[in-house]
Order: sequence, then C-alpha cells, then structure tokens
Amino acid sequence: MRVKSGICCPDNESFDLSGWEGRIFNIDEELIQIEWDSITLSKMPNNFIQNSIDEGAEYISMWLELNEVEVTTPRDGKEEVERIQDKIDRSFSIDELDNRLSTILITDDIEVNEVNLKNYYKYLKSNIKKPCVLTGMEDFSWEEPYLLGGWDKREYEELKKVNPSYTDHFDFIDFENEIDDSIGLMVKVKRKSDNKKFSLLLWDLKVVDKHSKNYHLISDYSSWMTNYR
Repeated sequence: MRVKSGICCPDNESFDLSGWEGRIFNIDEELIQIEWDSITLSKMPNNFIQNSIDEGAEYISMWLELNEVEVTTPRDGKEEVERIQDKIDRSFSIDELDNRLSTILITDDIEVNEVNLKNYYKYLKSNIKKPCVLTGMEDFSWEEPYLLGGWDKREYEELKKVNPSYTDHFDFIDFENEIDDSIGLMVKVKRKSDNKKFSLLLWDLKVVDKHSKNYHLISDYSSWMTNYR
C-alpha cells in the first residue's frame, strides 16, 4: 500500500507521509495498519523515529484510514524489512535502553550480575502477558554442525522431531525458577506444531509478533544479556 499525497501522520501533522509504502498488517473497519517496507524505513526521518521512541509508539507501522492509502506493488521482501528494522533498532536504542534498564533494575549499575538478573526475572515475570509466541533468534547450538558444518541433512530433519529448532514456534508457558547469571533465564515452552515441551534459554529467543509489548520486553532483555556481560 502507498500513502496518498498530502497525508500527514495522524499523531503529528509535521510529518508528511506522502508516498510512504508498506504492507497491510491489520484492518479494523475503516482503519488499516501498515507495516512500512524497507525502502520507506531507510528514508524515514531520524526525528520521526526518535519522536516515536520517545512517545512509546511504533515507528515500524501506523494506523491510517482506508481512504488515505492506495494499492501498489511490493518493492521488497519480508527478510529485507526485518533487516532494516533491526538495523534501526540497534542504532537508536542504546541510550534509551540504558534508561529502561536503570528503571527495571532500580540501579545505575546495569551490568549482568546475579542481583540484577534476579530483579530482571521479577520484572519479566510480572510484565510478560500470554499468549506469547516465541521463535529462535538464530540456530540453536545443536543445529550448528548441520547448518554450518555440512553434517547429514536427513539426520538433522529426524533430530528436529525431538529437539527444538530455531525455526519452530513456541508458546511461552512460564519461567524456570533457577537463575544463573552465566547463562541467564530459562523458560518453559510448548512447540505449537506437536505440543512437545522444552526448557530453553530466553536469550536465544524472540517474540514472533513485533507489534506486541512482549517483543520489546524480551528484545531489551536479550540486548542486556548480549551487551552488558
């Protein structure tokens, strides 16, 4: 979908959306939610992104009226959109992440340690809402020899039936009670395809729905575990 000429951001008319393009993400009566494509994201003004972050709003999508958009041909693929989204998230999130972590951990010392991990555990346990569908950030450690080392592909497909794969979708069940600051938090999950249950590192997972609050909660946690150890 393409935004028609002369249409401005409904929350801030100083931002002209004319020509912005993206894909339909949701429809609610006369409103349509558009997830911006990679080309729009790449050209998006920095102050629009920062303003959205400051207001606690999504910059990756927007609700507009049906009569404000028109049908057009897609210019990219989903993988390219996600790559640009992740690039923008990394470039804009450091200072804001520090502030959020200080609030969560109730301290200016935001490095990963046992005390802070216990506080983060309490925070996530209180704030993550179900349903919460998770998938792998990247291939799990057991999969690496098969995906990168050239091990037998047929054996890999058989092992995926009894082991969790990074391509699987999992329903979040709960947190494991044990806390280890060397590996972080573990979560109980149930694979959607066959209801098999596993215990996985939260650090290895991401939320499938990028528009949910759970996505940002777990994304911040993963960034903390990656960058503050």
